[in-house]
Amino acid sequence: MALARPYEPKITQKTKTLGILLYLFVIPPFLALIFSVVTLQVRAFVFDLVSFALFLLALYLSKKGFEQEFAYHQSPFALAPKVPYKLLGALMLFFAVLYTSAIVCGRSWVESIFLAIVSFFGYYLWYGFDPREDKVPDTGDVGVDVAYRTIQEAKENLKKIEELLPKISHPRLKERMEQTLQTATEVIAQLERKPLFVREARKFLVVYTESLLDLANSYIAVQEGLEPQRVEELLFLLQQTQERFEKELRKVQEQGKFDLDVKMRTLDHQIKS
Repeated sequence: MALARPYEPKITQKTKTLGILLYLFVIPPFLALIFSVVTLQVRAFVFDLVSFALFLLALYLSKKGFEQEFAYHQSPFALAPKVPYKLLGALMLFFAVLYTSAIVCGRSWVESIFLAIVSFFGYYLWYGFDPREDKVPDTGDVGVDVAYRTIQEAKENLKKIEELLPKISHPRLKERMEQTLQTATEVIAQLERKPLFVREARKFLVVYTESLLDLANSYIAVQEGLEPQRVEELLFLLQQTQERFEKELRKVQEQGKFDLDVKMRTLDHQIKS
């Protein structure tokens, strides 16, 4: 245990590369499954299929856990995951190794349990388990639940709009929509750091992002037969929307400066009194 190092979260830009070592567990039962099919060993096929399914489920749960952890560490305002997918993945790996060793390979239960425990703790030392503490900045009188839910709804709307972008055929409209999305994302990023201003920006977070999503869906449905004049009107509307988002961004930034000024004056008053 002297060589064991504490787990450090592996924060990467892509979660697809995480969990690559778990594929090493999936490959042997998959090859055994193919071999049992080729040699027509029905009993071995059933056992190998269960083993393969258990390892595949451990990989699937772990991947979902990695995605949750990545989103958690990327955001300054995040709640601990409600479903501990990484822990579930480690437990599923434990049972997969236990089953494969004892039932498929015919080892003793003592040896199988030992290998399963080694796999479980090896998973923990390399990948760690799910975050357990909430990351909550000052929410003021807004409330944690309201601030978090409002921000997450806005982020989900922007995510849906981003998924619609490849369907927009008009290059200028697509570019304008991307710029608008970028500005809206900056506003949400500011509010994640300063969620106490969510109440003032609630109209932007709820109404504007939902309206932008509805607009994108409506345009995609009729874009093939849309007149050039309507396209220009839509471009102008998106320009106004982006300007409104930029105004919202400046307002949030100014509120942060105002809050700092108030706290500075309060401290100065306390020092002089």
